[in-house]
Amino acid sequence: MEYTVRPDLYDLRHFDELMPGELNFYERLATQGVGPVVELGFGSGRVGLELARCGHEVIGVDRSGAMLEQARQRLEREKPETRNRVRLMQASMTDFKLEEKTHLIYVPFSAFLHLRTQQEQRACLRQVRKHLKGFFAGSFFRPDPQRLLKSPYEHVDFVRTARSGERVVQSSYTLECDLHEQTRSVLMRTEVFSPEGEQLENVLHDCEIAWIYGREWRLLLELEGFKLELLEGGFQGEPVSDTWLYTWVAS
Repeated sequence: MEYTVRPDLYDLRHFDELMPGELNFYERLATQGVGPVVELGFGSGRVGLELARCGHEVIGVDRSGAMLEQARQRLEREKPETRNRVRLMQASMTDFKLEEKTHLIYVPFSAFLHLRTQQEQRACLRQVRKHLKGFFAGSFFRPDPQRLLKSPYEHVDFVRTARSGERVVQSSYTLECDLHEQTRSVLMRTEVFSPEGEQLENVLHDCEIAWIYGREWRLLLELEGFKLELLEGGFQGEPVSDTWLYTWVAS
């Protein structure tokens, strides 16, 4: 993905996009135990830095060194007490290792769906189970097959202005959609323009993700020894049938 090369583009699109109730959802779980919590798919710290500001110790796990470097740069701008609450670990969510068990492991913002096979998904769940003494929580999109199907049409995802004044346009379309394997390959285009309108970059890259239905998620969790405590359609108790999102808590 381009974000492993240009994590600043991730921040431009996503960093300030905490969903309604998202921080409170994780913060309530974090307060139910003592010691550090663990975020899988930490990225540049969209959620984890907020929890650290609230007073929680956070271990941020991500396989991308570039994203973690972006997180380190953000940490340098934080107050010392916030900075000292965050530890970063470069590792895959399928084989991370902690020194002790933790009362909360969470994986936000559909990061779990980058595990494209059930073997990878179950490997991650086994690692979580091994290091958990409390709750496993997170969110990913609720699949809508009609929106996942292959489409020849490229659509604009966002247009933003960077701090440097450059204008960034990102568009995408679905290259392939395997309904049997439940995987989707998306081609993304990122164009960067100078303030005067000159095109500076035009980068194409593809991204493959899986999707998981709620019933399937319950079964995956049960196979790896979890009990699904909560499955809703958002961070404020929305019914699963009313939104594009799944949020869950398991133990």
